[in-house]
Amino acid sequence: AYLDKYYTKKGGHPLGEMAARGSNSMVKKIKELQQFFGLRVTGKLDRATMDVIKRPRCGVPDVANYRLFPGEPKWKKNTLTY
Repeated sequence: AYLDKYYTKKGGHPLGEMAARGSNSMVKKIKELQQFFGLRVTGKLDRATMDVIKRPRCGVPDVANYRLFPGEPKWKKNTLTY
C-alpha cells in the first residue's frame, strides 16, 4: 500500500503495463524509493528501506505527475501586479 501510494504515477498504469514480460513493478517501486531517499539501490526490503517506510509522511507522492490543480492551468495575462 505504501509503494502504491507514493510510487504509482497519477493516472495509473496503461492497460497491460504491469503484465509486461520480465518486469516486476514491486521491485521497480522499491528501487525508486531507495534512489529517492539516497539508499543503496537493491530492490529488496532491507532494514534501511523499512526504516524509511515506517517514518511519518505528509501524503504527497514522490513520483512525477503530481499536481495540485487538474489539467494545465495558465494565467490569462503575462503582467502581474500586487
